[in-house]
Amino acid sequence: MMNDIYLNYIQIISGILAAALIFIGIFLTVKKLNPEKHETIPVKTTVISTALIIAGLLCYTLTKTCTNYTIVTDEQYTLGALYFASLEEVVKLFGFIVFIPVLFRLFKPKSRKKDPDSEFEEEIVEETEQDL
Repeated sequence: MMNDIYLNYIQIISGILAAALIFIGIFLTVKKLNPEKHETIPVKTTVISTALIIAGLLCYTLTKTCTNYTIVTDEQYTLGALYFASLEEVVKLFGFIVFIPVLFRLFKPKSRKKDPDSEFEEEIVEETEQDL
């Protein structure tokens, strides 16, 4: 009975931590997207975001391990075996999330070509600013 209460606390804490880490990892990547500058996301940001997402998935694996631990009470499995089985399940379901920062880095925004009309408009704006 007392063991189940601790498992519930571990599940809640690791679930919240997992959600926060995954959100922060994706947010860091999205924050660096700037379609106006047409620059790629820095490698350092991509690595940090990917590491945060992996840490979040590992925390979520801990949540799944606690769930599987309460289900598997009759068989004699070690905690490590339950963790790796849960890790396999999490990777199958949510492993693709790790590649989100890499995909954002690979699909860099295309540089826009200046058309003659926009150059003409810029000249008009510059001339009017000089007149003022």
